[in-house]
Amino acid sequence: MVHKLVVDVMPGSARSKPDPIPAPRTPRFLLRGQGAVPSAIDGVWYPWNTDILTELRTLIAAVSLRIGSVTRIAFAWDTVGVTRVRIDEGDGIEIRGPYPGQPSDLVYLDSASGCALALMVIPPYTDPERGNVIMQAIVDPLKGDAYRVQ
Repeated sequence: MVHKLVVDVMPGSARSKPDPIPAPRTPRFLLRGQGAVPSAIDGVWYPWNTDILTELRTLIAAVSLRIGSVTRIAFAWDTVGVTRVRIDEGDGIEIRGPYPGQPSDLVYLDSASGCALALMVIPPYTDPERGNVIMQAIVDPLKGDAYRVQ
């Protein structure tokens, strides 16, 4: 389990109102190591909250380091309560529903270079300890190096 130390540098009386738009958080995901045993799942994404679309931008930026520029995302959006999905048209990313036969808990990210990732999505309301256990089980760091961004 990962523990984080949080230091409050502003006393309660000196705080201003919270920002109306929260700052983007580092995406919480694991990718299987490049030398890992082959699998149909390349990693796992555990969003911080139910605002999947806000978190999608940070996930795209992070996975682009591994597979290059993301051009298409396929997911069963209604499984996480998202009924309308849109990313700025200038990004050149096609957002679509699932491919035929695609499991509803997997998101597929395709890149311009032909690389692709299949990430299992852990529902954001999952207990953090349980979410971490699931992440580790999917990536199985004993069989290959894990690439962790958190």
